[in-house]
Amino acid sequence: MQFILHHNAGEKQITLQDEIYHHLFHSRRTRKLESLYLRNGCDCNLYLYTITEVGKKDATLTLQTFESTPIENPPKGHLIWAIIEPKSIEKTLPMLNELNLAKITFFYAQYSQKHFKLDSARLDRILKSSCEQCGRILKLDFEILPNLEEVLQNYPNFAVLDFGGKPLCDSLEIPLMIGCEGGFSQSEREILQNKPTFSAPKCNILKSETAALYATSRLI
Repeated sequence: MQFILHHNAGEKQITLQDEIYHHLFHSRRTRKLESLYLRNGCDCNLYLYTITEVGKKDATLTLQTFESTPIENPPKGHLIWAIIEPKSIEKTLPMLNELNLAKITFFYAQYSQKHFKLDSARLDRILKSSCEQCGRILKLDFEILPNLEEVLQNYPNFAVLDFGGKPLCDSLEIPLMIGCEGGFSQSEREILQNKPTFSAPKCNILKSETAALYATSRLI
């Protein structure tokens, strides 16, 4: 763990509870008067706290000092990703966060199973834990849109990852859309026919989550 993400980091005193409390004081056997680094996920400051009180259910931390740590490698790239099984997304999300992808827009495509529901709070917790482990200062941003029409309204200028396109390069400055399992429907392809299309020419047929990883590795 590189640091702890806590929304109140920066305040003179903060209280640790619940999962992070149990991890630090039950699993890792952290002791009173030890020091911990915290970030708040909003600024680039690294805050140093001392553990001043440890109770049965919470611990009190007191701020000692902080330093500004500018982001040397800003996140880059925006994926527009058709929703697939949530477990697959949850497994892939930390890797995309580690690769320094800036943003994901999830949407329901025609081949997305509509009973799949993404838990935003759970995804946020996964990203928070990933940042603590990999040292990313500002976590990957994500949003969920209901359909392709909403995507087109919000992001009229984007490219598509599909068969028969040009090789995906690392100079793409617009969002890149990835389909779900089964790819895009015929009606979706008609809607997207005028969008720039890229492909992975040296790869076999990619699963949706593999395509997300491939695209991110190229874009960043």
